[in-house]
Amino acid sequence: MAYEITNLIGQSSSAMYIPLKDIFLYFKDKAKFIEDLQENLRKLIVEMSTVYSRKKRTDRLLETSVSKEGSGEYRILVEQIKAFREKYNKFFLKYNKYCGNLPGVIPEPDASIASNVIDLLQEGTPTVWTRKCFKLAKLSKNVKALYDEISRVAERMIPENLILEKRPEVVQVKHDDIDLPSFNEYVKKVLRYLREDKNRSIGIVGSIGVGKTTVMKRLNNQLEGDMSLKFDVVVWINYPKELDTKEKIIEMMQNEIMERLKLKLEKGNSTKQNANIISTILSKEKYIMLIDQVSSTINLDEVGIHKDHKLGKVVVASSDKKVIKQMTDEQVEIERLANDDAWDLFENVCGVIYDPRIKDIADRIIDSCGGLPLVIKLVAKFLKGVKDEKVWSDVKRILQSEAQTAKLLNLAGVGNAYKLVYDGLSESYFKKCLLFGALFPSNHKIYKDYLVECWMAEGFLPLFGTDVPKLRSGRERGATIFRELTDKFLLESCTDNKYIKMPEYFRKVALEQQYPEEKRCVIWAPEENKLLNEEIWRTVTRMSLICCKAKLPKCPESPNISTLLLQCNPHLVKLEDLFFCNMKNLRVLNLNQAKIELLPTSISSLDNLISLYLNGCTRLAKLPSQVKRLEKIEFLDIRGTSIPKLPEEIGNMIQLRSLRVSFAPKECSRNSKRKEVDEILIPPNIICHLQQLEELIIETGCCNPSWDNIADRIARELANLEKLTTLSFHFPTIGVLETFVTNSKSWNNTETHWKNNTFNSFKISIGCCKTQHPYSSEIRRAERQLRFSTSEEISSVKNEEILSVKEVLKQANAFEVVGHVNVKSLSEFDLGNAGALKVCVVEYCNNMVNIVDADSTNDGGVLKCLEELYLFNLRSVQSIWKGLIFPESLSKLEVLTICGCPELTWILDHKLAEALSSLKHLKVKNCPKIVEIIEVEDHIDCFGMLQKVKTVELIDLPNLESICKSGSMMWNSLRKIVAISCQKLTNLPLSNAEELETIECEESWWNALQLSGEAKQCFHPHCHFIVVEEESSSNGRSFNTQAFDNNDSQTSNSRNGHDEAMTSNGSSNTNGAQKVEDDSLYKAKLVRANCQISMPQKTLKSC
Repeated sequence: MAYEITNLIGQSSSAMYIPLKDIFLYFKDKAKFIEDLQENLRKLIVEMSTVYSRKKRTDRLLETSVSKEGSGEYRILVEQIKAFREKYNKFFLKYNKYCGNLPGVIPEPDASIASNVIDLLQEGTPTVWTRKCFKLAKLSKNVKALYDEISRVAERMIPENLILEKRPEVVQVKHDDIDLPSFNEYVKKVLRYLREDKNRSIGIVGSIGVGKTTVMKRLNNQLEGDMSLKFDVVVWINYPKELDTKEKIIEMMQNEIMERLKLKLEKGNSTKQNANIISTILSKEKYIMLIDQVSSTINLDEVGIHKDHKLGKVVVASSDKKVIKQMTDEQVEIERLANDDAWDLFENVCGVIYDPRIKDIADRIIDSCGGLPLVIKLVAKFLKGVKDEKVWSDVKRILQSEAQTAKLLNLAGVGNAYKLVYDGLSESYFKKCLLFGALFPSNHKIYKDYLVECWMAEGFLPLFGTDVPKLRSGRERGATIFRELTDKFLLESCTDNKYIKMPEYFRKVALEQQYPEEKRCVIWAPEENKLLNEEIWRTVTRMSLICCKAKLPKCPESPNISTLLLQCNPHLVKLEDLFFCNMKNLRVLNLNQAKIELLPTSISSLDNLISLYLNGCTRLAKLPSQVKRLEKIEFLDIRGTSIPKLPEEIGNMIQLRSLRVSFAPKECSRNSKRKEVDEILIPPNIICHLQQLEELIIETGCCNPSWDNIADRIARELANLEKLTTLSFHFPTIGVLETFVTNSKSWNNTETHWKNNTFNSFKISIGCCKTQHPYSSEIRRAERQLRFSTSEEISSVKNEEILSVKEVLKQANAFEVVGHVNVKSLSEFDLGNAGALKVCVVEYCNNMVNIVDADSTNDGGVLKCLEELYLFNLRSVQSIWKGLIFPESLSKLEVLTICGCPELTWILDHKLAEALSSLKHLKVKNCPKIVEIIEVEDHIDCFGMLQKVKTVELIDLPNLESICKSGSMMWNSLRKIVAISCQKLTNLPLSNAEELETIECEESWWNALQLSGEAKQCFHPHCHFIVVEEESSSNGRSFNTQAFDNNDSQTSNSRNGHDEAMTSNGSSNTNGAQKVEDDSLYKAKLVRANCQISMPQKTLKSC
């Protein structure tokens, strides 16, 4: 019996053990949370303070910048921080309620205030076993979870990564050179569909070459002035049909959207993550996506363009009706040109035809062109000025012969029209150069300088003279070729004129052509249903695998191949060691953006290699020693690789004409702690051995101590090069620049036909070059850029010490001067010798009194070619021009932007206004003393002044009373006027502004404006009203306006395998100078149909 009782007790105890253990562990866990509560709260306060400190720092940088704005990621983080702050407050209220050892205060997320609360927290520990223990444990757990979330945000809240250049204008204007009534009707039809709320997506469909892209461009341009739609942002996307996977296509489209919206994404994000971020931003926007050249159905939700975006619209253009019907709600079909339109276009290019016999032949020629605009233009250009009837008849016969055959590629007229003009090219090398362009994917933008290098490597260009720089002569000859081919419409120039592309339907014909004077020519480029096999490798002479996923063989037999384009292949991670063994005749090899880590040793077999492009191969950390055998190489680009220093083997490449390298740290090192520099970026005596070198691009980042230590030595080596004509170089001090300018054989060689224009292009920066500005796109377009930014090392430089700067300025066409404390006017830089200057930026020169002081010089007319002038944060400036205005001075100026100049009381007097006969865009901001824009006496007639002005922007000018007191101003060209925070400006003569499309202003200002009732009624539909909320603050104004420039240019195109030669080496530095501050903080919101993306802190509501 006793045994049974004992056994029963043992079983009961065993059964109770597990539940009791679980209860014990549960309470132990709760006790641990309660014990950690103070520590969790302390960590939460510290982390929250860190986040807010970084946020405040970011906000201060934005407030004191006229050119920056928070990125899309920053706006998302700010929303997250707001949500965290609500939880933060809630948790401390609960803690006070449960424990009561805080004096009824929620600690502000500020280090100085929070430290006192942390001390109070450490004085007491909450009792574990109370009736509130479960609540305290839950609170501690929640505090820990919030701390973890905030920590992740803190890691991303880095100001330098969250500040971008301001967003571009709502519309990026596209060049459109075909003006036909039928195209205007198509645009009107699309706009009509867009105005209907039920339609979210519109399709533009038509066969290849009928003008879909032209209609899209015209639609894009008209959206800017369409008052009924008022989109906040218009995004143009070229569908990347050359890519072979849906994932790549989505990624490329997302990249274009992010670039257009100036958003920054974390590297490594999946397309799904990017789509969520894009959708979050766009969901608050009134946007329209214009997607051109769509070749396959794509789910736009996967890009981030969702159907449930209430304010978003999409227009898609494609030659595939099935694709359009699947993707859109309504369709507009573009027909081939009707006979009347075709005639108008033909005569617009060729000239009016009066001869009745030729007119009859022309009618049949136009009919043979199949109603395709570009084909019509091409044939018309060919026949322009031809009066011989026999020639017209021959052209008619050639074009009509195609109708009797298989109608090449199903494009009526294209094949023979192309052949007609192609055969008429005056030189065979023109034909070779044109056909080479067919190696690139359809409508692919090709960087001109890169294409010229390929032509040179292939030996296409005849260059005359042995004593002239070959590369410079080649680029000049290339400019002639581009002019010839674009004039004949065989190639198309892109917007920024640094790129060209080949029309898709001409490319198909070009791929079928035989290269002149080549008995054997096989070209392979990726096309549908075209397999890459051993026979192709054996016979091919030029191969393009751009953006192609084709598997490469281990050791292909390719004895005839001269060009191999492998760029933009992220799947290319390895080349077999024997890959190049049988490519003895290879001249051009492009591996741009491949993921390779090593080059195969068989690269030494490429005895005839001329051009090697490795730029963007981020995983490539070294070159094999075998590259020293590439003795014929002339063009080498290793920018954007992981190669830490210039390989010594490059010293053996004695035929090298162009060398492009980068050693760019991610951030400016100016304020970082100086470290001992062990690595020498460029070993001694490499550069000086490259005596054929004509172009040297060295990207070093900003204030890189490794570079600063060797810059003077490299400058001395450069000085010995006799053929150098293109240079991108950062000079840390004026002394290093002086070394180069004084001793350089190439800079001082004026015994050529270029005379004093010894350098074809350069990007020279002096001092720190950290900040980017909204005018940087204009600077980048310039061929010869000079940036003079003072730093601690050169801040006290005197005017007599800047002779070398003046010497460089003689050849520059873009000049930035930043933070110079001694200069009183630009005239001190001898502007009379700066005759080529087109863009000028002056910033933070706090002692500058006049921009130009004509009284202190005898230069005569100066700045005759200047097109753009930007003046920022000049504390002491009192006038733009002092003294007599010389003939033609500033006569070409089109853009004038002035911001943060507190001593200015007026911008122009009547003489200066008369001189600015070409001015188109005037912007004045944050100049508190300005009373008038144009100061004139009452009797002065202003009738002929500023007649070309298209936009006037007046922002934050509290004392401005008038633009011009004279009532005789004519606004013949005015399209847009902005008046924000200009309370005293009550009179605005707009009666003769017949072209005015947009007025951005505050509604109260508009109501107080002294205009007749009829005029107000007339202009009211053009108003976009700004809502300004004023708050007390000592931080100065934070009102942000739209970006100053339309940043349409694409400075590089990685898919070409070659970025612009003159890529950015850094940017400007404010040198600690402070923005002019006011006593009030303005938070302006532009309310446009409840959307808030185009201008941060602004919303635009339609009137």
